[in-house]
Amino acid sequence: MRANRDTIFVVTLILALIASTGAALTAWASAGSRETVQVNGGGSFGSGLTTTVSTNGTPSSGSSAGSGGSSYNGGGAGGSNGGSSPSSSGGGPVVGKTDTIKIGGIFTESGGLDSTVEEDTVRACFNYYNAQGGINGHKLSLVSYDDGLSGTNAQNEAVKLDTSDHVFAIVGWLAPFGESPAATYFEQHGIPIIGGLGVPEEFGNADSFPVSPSFYNAGYLLGQYGAGTLHFKHPGIILTNTSGIQNVTAGIKDAAAKAGVTINNNDIAYVSFGETNFSKYILPMKSDGVDSLITQIDPYSYVRLYNAMQSNSFMVPHLAGAGIDKKSVDDTIGAPLHGVYSFMPYREAQGNPDNNAEVSLYLNTLGRYYNSQLQYVDAFSEGSWVACRVFGAALAKVTGSVTRGALIQALNSGTYDIGGMATPLNYGATSGGGKNDANHCVLYITYNSSSRWQTAQGYTCH
Repeated sequence: MRANRDTIFVVTLILALIASTGAALTAWASAGSRETVQVNGGGSFGSGLTTTVSTNGTPSSGSSAGSGGSSYNGGGAGGSNGGSSPSSSGGGPVVGKTDTIKIGGIFTESGGLDSTVEEDTVRACFNYYNAQGGINGHKLSLVSYDDGLSGTNAQNEAVKLDTSDHVFAIVGWLAPFGESPAATYFEQHGIPIIGGLGVPEEFGNADSFPVSPSFYNAGYLLGQYGAGTLHFKHPGIILTNTSGIQNVTAGIKDAAAKAGVTINNNDIAYVSFGETNFSKYILPMKSDGVDSLITQIDPYSYVRLYNAMQSNSFMVPHLAGAGIDKKSVDDTIGAPLHGVYSFMPYREAQGNPDNNAEVSLYLNTLGRYYNSQLQYVDAFSEGSWVACRVFGAALAKVTGSVTRGALIQALNSGTYDIGGMATPLNYGATSGGGKNDANHCVLYITYNSSSRWQTAQGYTCH
């Protein structure tokens, strides 16, 4: 639902998990013989561009990018599926050079979460390509569904996207509880996935191409920076209790141990989405001598966490996972946030402190088509943009028949450089920790005394 944008905070929580998002730099550096696909197009979004509207599927957005020509109709045979399940459907080519390619997405927009900013990010990205005539003449159209925070709904919607909507691929989706069952279905039917939270089912899928670090690596990079760089000696850990969160915990504990810091299980708290009572976690930690916090919770809960910290005189150094950088959260917390650190799998978008041209293009494009969403951008929506740009660059490399197999082959060849908004991604060169594990890196940001985020440490990889 779009009525209550603050519920989008919870989505950020998952980001945190996606933040639980290793050897990307090593991989692309070692693959010197492979081509690098430089995704160009930073700076201001040009004037005179038009938006086309369609109403495919049941999008909660007001418009869908792409129209004209006949849509890609999956279900045909032909084309290698790049090593995916032999039950792959829809491997057939897109016929003609003016066809619109339908892309699918599942976005949680009710039931307590609101990922409309991620959906609108994908739509804005498609509008960006369509306004330039498409990709190799192909316009892009998004067919999307709201899973209502239900894995069962998401699985049913995955079937519909395949058998009824005949989508070509899944790009930039965000469904915290839906991605696991839906990704399993897409894998079984050879439907490529680009982006998403980075749940284990996506990392273990040869036809899936996450743009974020795995949960374990995200946790490791939190623990490494907290214990190793910020010198936390006795940190308390607060994490939202969701599927895969133990991987984040394991990463934090392993990295802290390597820095000589032991994290006791009684100093680890798992909280609910939208947790209302942080005092019951803060007070035992205070009594136990905890001197700092490492957290990964939904953005809105950070406001209540800080209320509890203040009311219990527990204002300790804090390293937060992705999501705390949402402007509405920061403005609400105010000065107590000064000096806090966070980590990001992508260049920070709020205020674009690094003056990154790709971030500027993202903000300008989203602002052109969905201006009201600018205040809600965060690492999750940035991930949707990066996923769309990787997909667009891979599709542009397909010179023959446009099949899923050809797209997967393109994604597995070369390095995708998204203008420094993310580290270069080389899926074909990855190994260990799961298939297509291309991003092992985050950067660290801090909220300064001018109430702005700035980069504290550039890309760091595990």
